[in-house]
Parts: sequence; C-alpha cells; structure tokens
Amino acid sequence: MSSPQPVVYVYYGWDEPTLKNQLDAFCTGLGDPSTADLNTSRLDGSTIQTGDIDAAAGTLPFLSEFRLVLIDNLTDSANGRGIIEKLPETIAALPEWARVVFVETGLEGTLQRGKPGESSRMASRRPALKKLVDLVESEPRGLVRAFEFPSDTRKWIIDRAGTYQAQIEPQAASVLAARINEDLRLADVELAKLATYTNGERPISAADVELLTPYTPEAGIFDMVDALGQRNGQLALRLLKQLLSDNNPPLMVFGMIIRQYRLLLQMREMLDGGQSAASAGKAVGIRYDGIAKKLARQAQGYSLETYEQIYHYLLKTDLEIKTGVTEPELALEALVARLAGSD
Repeated sequence: MSSPQPVVYVYYGWDEPTLKNQLDAFCTGLGDPSTADLNTSRLDGSTIQTGDIDAAAGTLPFLSEFRLVLIDNLTDSANGRGIIEKLPETIAALPEWARVVFVETGLEGTLQRGKPGESSRMASRRPALKKLVDLVESEPRGLVRAFEFPSDTRKWIIDRAGTYQAQIEPQAASVLAARINEDLRLADVELAKLATYTNGERPISAADVELLTPYTPEAGIFDMVDALGQRNGQLALRLLKQLLSDNNPPLMVFGMIIRQYRLLLQMREMLDGGQSAASAGKAVGIRYDGIAKKLARQAQGYSLETYEQIYHYLLKTDLEIKTGVTEPELALEALVARLAGSD
C-alpha cells in the first residue's frame, strides 16, 4: 500500500537561500504558472487567526489540482504559537487538494542550546518550532524539510556560486566566508553581486571579494583579537581604526570586544574540561566548525591568569568611558595597547 500524499509541510532551517530555492521549485511543480496566483494564499504567522488556514485550504482550486497555502513564521509570535495548539484538528480536516506549507526562517539560535545573549523572542520560539516540527513529522500526511547550516561554509559558497552561473576561487570563498560571519543570506547577496561583476568572464577572485564585500564588524573584531593574541599591537590598532572609520559606534565595538573575550574564556574552560573545539563551539552558539577551531586556537593562546588581567583592563576601560575620564575612541586605543602587552 502506497503512502498517502503529503498535504502539510514544514520548510525550516538556517540555510535560507537553499530553502528558498527548494520552496520555489516545490511551488512551481504544483501546476500551471498562469493559474498559480489564483490558487495561492500567503498568511502571516503574526496576524493569522483561528480558521484562516481552514478557509484558505478548503477553497476549491480553480483550473488546478491543488490549492497552496503558505504560512510564514507561525512560531515567531504569541498569536501564531496559539494556532499551533489547534493544528492537529486543522490538519486532520485538510482536503486532498490542499498543500499547506509552514515556512520558518530567521532561526538564529532556534532548536539549538540557548546561547549567550539569546533574545527572549528566540528563547520562546525554540520550543514552538520543535512542537510544530514534531507535530507534522508524526502526521501520516505530513513532510518536514530541514535546511541545516552547512558544516563547511567555504564549500557551500563554492557550490552556491553555480546558482549564478559563476565560479569562485577557493581562496576567494575563504575570504567571503570570513566576512559574512555565518550569515548565509548575506553570502548569497554578495555572490549575486560578485557574479554580476565578473560576468562569467573569469572566476571570482579574493581581490574581487575584498573590493566589493564590506568588512563586517564581527570579522574585524575577530581579526583584531587574533592580532592581539599574537601580541601584534600595531596591526590590532590598525584594525580598530578601520572598524571605527566604518561608522561603527565605539561603544558597540567595545561591546563586541567584551563578547569576544567572554567567548574565548568559555571556550578555554570547556576545552580544558575535555571538550572538542566543535562541541565547545556549539555550546557557545558557533555553528561553523571552522570558526570554532579558530576560536579554540585563540582561546588557548591565553593563560587563565592572562584572562583575569584582560578582564581587569576591560573593567578599567568601561569605567573610564562611563565616568567621562577618557573619550571612547581614545579609551579603546588605550585598551588595545594594554591587551597587546598582556602576558
């Protein structure tokens, strides 16, 4: 006996560019594009009301086999999460012509161990998403499509370039991976721009990435801390000035420096406890193993006594800024000089 045709789907995950491509292909495969708009309803999970799914899915399709209902981010609001409680009855009543798709995106931190600084919105969304996924997976007429974050961002970038009929050199992919800071949507936008720039005449080079892709504050902080770990105060100061010249507020930059050293200390403690770089990285919310390994390398570059000294410098800088003793930019420059001399 063949399995029943799915009528309810969940498309979710952190690889949003691939998710979007796969969802578009699914929707296109449902029938004649000329009648698609007449047979498609798109509901916002934040404003959806009880009965909206039933009403949209229950309408007979017009000159088509299927009625498509897309529901965006049902788990991202209290209103949407309330609808999930009543979904079993809704799914049971869906007609065979219905194709109801729950599209869950913007999932930073969701369905993972709560990471430092996770917002209350994400903390409340995580169990709701798990409930939605479990519910549809257990449904005989349900299908879940998960789009996980790639274990190798560089390879993902190389493969993704083909979507734009472009090739990218491995070194260029590494540079882009460092600059997008795990944001695959940003990587996709940058690849589209780079593909247009090279116009298929040659592979995308590292020089192209450096020319066209902005240097993100996160990448700048990482490189600056890396320079400090190598006691290269001159390079660290140059990177700090680059961050500040890109209109990043000094207090934001200071906050990111504090966060980076907090991550390093947490990584060091877990590594000393026997965890691998990958597992320690996941515990602090780092999905990409390559970044976790770099973070582990940085973390092991300092002794625990040095971390204590670093936190003393961070506190001193915080007091200097808050009491107005030193201008924020000058305080950050002094901090970099102190950290570069940490033993």
